[in-house]
Formats: sequence, structure tokens, C-alpha cells
Amino acid sequence: MLYWSKLDDSANNIVAYVVSDGPVTMYRVARDLNLHFSHAYRKAKKLEDSGLLTSIGGPRASLYDATVRGLLYAYVAKLASREIILKKLREMLGLHLFSLEEVESFIKFFLTVANKEAPVGSLATMVSYILDKCGSDYTRCMANLGERDRVLASRVMAYGIIKLIHNFFGDSLVVADEGYYAIVKLSTRQLLAVQCKLCGREKYCSLDPCPSLKDIIEVKLRDASRLVPAF
Repeated sequence: MLYWSKLDDSANNIVAYVVSDGPVTMYRVARDLNLHFSHAYRKAKKLEDSGLLTSIGGPRASLYDATVRGLLYAYVAKLASREIILKKLREMLGLHLFSLEEVESFIKFFLTVANKEAPVGSLATMVSYILDKCGSDYTRCMANLGERDRVLASRVMAYGIIKLIHNFFGDSLVVADEGYYAIVKLSTRQLLAVQCKLCGREKYCSLDPCPSLKDIIEVKLRDASRLVPAF
């Protein structure tokens, strides 16, 4: 489970206010929560240092808003409206194509997998973390979710994986078999990354693949070209 430092009531109230009404100045937060201004600013600085809040602007005129980590904390601690939290998470994670229910199922899934050191900040970061923890068969990590949550979370995971691969590799194709695993850029047929055991030892390369692998890849690409109209 993600780890958050224990917060006192005033810190929780500040987080709740910023989650619900941010971006907002700490002056307004202090005024509306009946807190001394210097106390509110000290708390805000600690909340920034812990990664729950972020600010833009000068020391006194800064606008404060919740980070993804802060929104997750508010969700777990039930500090604000569930709908408001999920809408902000959907916006910050770039999940505009998905319903709040789908976003919530993904958040539940991430929270069941995440340990106290899990990186939080973007969809790519969170999906990468899940894949690192669970492997390609990430659905086995969904055992503690209900059936509907598993289905809905898997939709966001599928989007995240495709977006992750597309951002890094663009028009690429994975070509793999028992003795090799290769990522090939389709437009140029460039081998971006290769793991190969065809020569008797495990080798990692991109610029100097063995002739045996190049021949195999060419055959695979010719087969793939019949399935990929853009190639």
C-alpha cells in the first residue's frame, strides 16, 4: 500500500479544501478554515515536501493544487467528494475517454498493487509500475478486485500499455519466438532492441544483429506487412 506520513487534522483539512476547490491561494484556505496564515503556509510547505500538494507562483500569491499522490491520499482517506477526486484524477492522468467508474476501478487496482515506494505522477508511470510488479499477465494481480472492477480496470490498463508503447516506439512491431525477442520500427525496418539466443549465448543488441536473426526478422516482417496496411 502507498505510504503517507500521518497528518494532523489541520493538514487533512487543508488537503481536503485544496482537493475540492483548488487551485486556490493558501490565504483563502487559511481564511475559510479559520487558520492562522503562518500556520497554514507552514503546513502547505510540508504538504508540498511530502508530494501531496503543488504550487505555482510566489511565496504569498501561490496557487495550490493537489498532485496525483494527493488525490490518491484524499481518495483513501475520504477527505473530499469521491466524484470530485475521480474527475481530477481523470483529468491529470489523461483518461478523458473513460468513465469515472473505469477510472475508479483502475485506481483501486493500482492501490492493491502499490507498495509504499510506488512512483505516482502519470498514467505511464503507474502502468509501468504495475507491469514491473505483475508482469505481462497483470490480470493475476487483480484477484482481490470484484469481477466488474477487473473488467473496468483492464480497459484503462490496455489503454495505458498501448499509449506507453506508442510513445516510446511509435510504429513498431514486436517479433518474438523461443530464441529471440525483437522490437522493429516498421517504417525503416530498424531493430530498436533485440534479445537473442540463436548463436548459443544470450545477446542484447540493436545495431549488430546476427545474420540468422536478420533473415528470420525479414520473413516475419513480410508476413506482418499483409496484416498492417500502413506498412
